[in-house]
Amino acid sequence: MRIDSPCLYLGSFNAEQFWREADISQLPAIADPQADEIVSVMDELQFVFCDSTDDVLITRLPMDSSYKDYLWELGFCFSHNQFPLIEKTLGEEKRSHKGICELLLNTGNDGYYQDLLTPLSTLSPYSIEPFTKKLCQHYGLQCPGLDIEIVKKVNSKLFSHQLAKHLFPDTVGEIVYCASDLDAVGQRFLESSPFLIKDEFGVSGKGNLLISSKQILKRIVTYISKQECEGKHTRFLLEPLLNKQTDFSCQLEIHTTGETKILSIQKMQNSGFAFSGIQTAESSFQEFLDTSGYFEQVEAIAAQLHRVGYLGSVCLDSMLLESGKIVPIVEINARKSMGLINHHIDRFLAQFSTQGKLMFFSLGLSRHVAFSEILQRMEQAEILFLKDKPSGVLPLASNTLNVNWQLYKASANQRKTYKGRLYGSVVSNNDEDKGRILNSMDNIFAELDIQRLN
Repeated sequence: MRIDSPCLYLGSFNAEQFWREADISQLPAIADPQADEIVSVMDELQFVFCDSTDDVLITRLPMDSSYKDYLWELGFCFSHNQFPLIEKTLGEEKRSHKGICELLLNTGNDGYYQDLLTPLSTLSPYSIEPFTKKLCQHYGLQCPGLDIEIVKKVNSKLFSHQLAKHLFPDTVGEIVYCASDLDAVGQRFLESSPFLIKDEFGVSGKGNLLISSKQILKRIVTYISKQECEGKHTRFLLEPLLNKQTDFSCQLEIHTTGETKILSIQKMQNSGFAFSGIQTAESSFQEFLDTSGYFEQVEAIAAQLHRVGYLGSVCLDSMLLESGKIVPIVEINARKSMGLINHHIDRFLAQFSTQGKLMFFSLGLSRHVAFSEILQRMEQAEILFLKDKPSGVLPLASNTLNVNWQLYKASANQRKTYKGRLYGSVVSNNDEDKGRILNSMDNIFAELDIQRLN
């Protein structure tokens, strides 16, 4: 949605953690504090939403100066905070566990941020957090759709499943509210196929568990039962594993009047159940969706979201099965999304008559590598996207590369490497050329003694 007045852009890419109730049982998961830190500084990717130097992007850490200069030279327009909202030293509480709105409200540089934000009239958040409304009141910003209880409701997988059952009676899956029901329904599902247990607010690989045998189911039931004995409540969605051909998503905007604007269709690549890449769907696929009645289904879904009071950005995850059947609601993400970011990147790239594929390089680093050195190496290899050479990799964030450097230094005896990511749009109209670009990136990583992990 284009916003004509000067606007503040910010947000946390892990808002699901703020919507989840503390007394709900959880599926087993391996903690990954370094991955959490990387996600916390993905907020830089929001520069693509800004339209002018009057717009302000606030991120947890200031952008690398060489990277910001690069973006400005490309023609991206935004102002940006010079001071961090999180300290680079480790505290008692993990830095990634606080939302950016709370951090901004409690900053020690309130005078600086007052001066920066006073000219603004509007907030466009990536997602609604517990402190978003208070932030708007503090800085006098307008933002529709601030009721966090409505946001929690429509982001719940239980809500999306119930909505799907209401609109599309052939929707499969069942909601369970205790470990014994998990066992009974799971045993029944296993008679015909493996199935997924979905956490109410699971996201990007976390909170989805594939159950392929009775032995695995038994262990999970025992694990949940122990939590219930400790006073936890259970709410999971169980779905049979479907024969999927294509993951895709629809980006849309719901306005206060109820008008729905469909922005784009994005095809997703997933590794396991986690996001690994995304690109705008080709016109033939979008025409297929149109003739199949998919967009009418999207309108019906959006009308129901507006009916319960939701306004703003939506990413509707959908699937095309091998049978040719479309599953319109896999889940509803009532917030901005990686798909929306890719849509805005492609909108920028349209002036060069090209498109990109948003992806990331998962990296293992044994020393600090300056982001400016990455940019320099890419330019020397002629794979850095430039206005006069509009192909190659357009980097999309700087701090995701080295945010874990301090963690690494604090425990260097225990770790051989620390985790980083390089997000970028691989821009080329030629698949063979994309392969060449990716090979060149791998060569750069090898020269810098950086491990490529994905």
